[in-house]
Amino acid sequence: MVELLSPAGNFQKLKTAIHFGADALYCSFEDFGLRSNAGNFTLKELKEAIDYTKKAHRKIYLTMNSYLFDNDFAKLKDFLSFLKNNPPDAVIVSDLGVLSILQETKIPIHISTQANITNSFAANFLKQFNVERIIAARELTLQDLKLFITNTNLDVEVFVHGAMCMAYSGRCFISSHLTSRSANRGDCAQSCRWKYTVYEDTRKNAPIFLEQHKEGSFIFNSYDLCALPILDRIIELGVKSLKIEGRNKSDYYAAVTTKFYRKAIDSYYEGTFKKHVAYLYNQLKSVSHRPYNLGFFLAKPKQYIKNSAYIQPCTYVAIVLENTNNKIKLLVKNRFEAGSFEFITPKDNLRIDIDTIYASDFSCKQVVHPGEIVYIKSVDNVNKNDILRFCDEGNSGSL
Repeated sequence: MVELLSPAGNFQKLKTAIHFGADALYCSFEDFGLRSNAGNFTLKELKEAIDYTKKAHRKIYLTMNSYLFDNDFAKLKDFLSFLKNNPPDAVIVSDLGVLSILQETKIPIHISTQANITNSFAANFLKQFNVERIIAARELTLQDLKLFITNTNLDVEVFVHGAMCMAYSGRCFISSHLTSRSANRGDCAQSCRWKYTVYEDTRKNAPIFLEQHKEGSFIFNSYDLCALPILDRIIELGVKSLKIEGRNKSDYYAAVTTKFYRKAIDSYYEGTFKKHVAYLYNQLKSVSHRPYNLGFFLAKPKQYIKNSAYIQPCTYVAIVLENTNNKIKLLVKNRFEAGSFEFITPKDNLRIDIDTIYASDFSCKQVVHPGEIVYIKSVDNVNKNDILRFCDEGNSGSL
């Protein structure tokens, strides 16, 4: 069965993704990864995460795909002793210098999409360096991937969901130029999402507003990727792993994307994918996202120039800490009060009415706020790491 690989920006997101059906997780140490604002893991947390994942019989891949300079390598060499004593299942790498240093650890290597591997010749060359998997460049079409997989015996992994970069394999310098935050070192300011105005060189006091839309023009702004409608075609190519982007995103995002890609994969092997695909796709619209597109898979990538705002049809209300003694203990993520809500569990979505909210001393509360620990009456089939949300009617329901 194809692997489902989910993002783990921190320990709670890792636990959430495992709870909702991920086969493998990818995460990063505080250094060397391309998501410096994701929270990431300290050495202590990383050791605990590796142990936790292995006890759950899942795999964990450590992301070390930043491009380094010479003065970064002393710190990398110091990190090797930790890796040797606490080996993840694989390390994700872009930089050839990092690849060379990691040879002594004997840990399997996955080559990052950031390395822009677009053909089997490059993949086969890398086999000699303990490389077991290629995370294919996002610019490949289904036909490209078919030839690639036919001509290599390395595993091939592809991104199937998440934000897309307007630059070639993410190699962008706009953020670095405008904010001194380098996308190639994990600190992208998302400058491509900003609103831009064009000026004619000799008339800088007369901006030319691009009026394709009344909101302005977001000429660098990409659609988000959602390949679920063609997931069956991707699996049939022989891809070994389907990857969800989003280490910077919330526990709720990790839960929903993992849950419904899990259901999509399972339905493919059960022969019911076509029956459920519309429902599953609709559920993926319940996370914060920009308009969806199939990326390069059908050779028709698009820029969404109307605006760069997220579509947010649902609100992440709380995460379940425990369900005991006739009370559900919640960590609040967004302000809420009594009303109608929905629990997201690995199996079903459960609609509930919350009449009373209790504080830690079990006094009643009218309104609760992010960071608070509160209690509600127990509900059957709700467990630790389940998610409480509020949605409009069009984004609720069960399979």
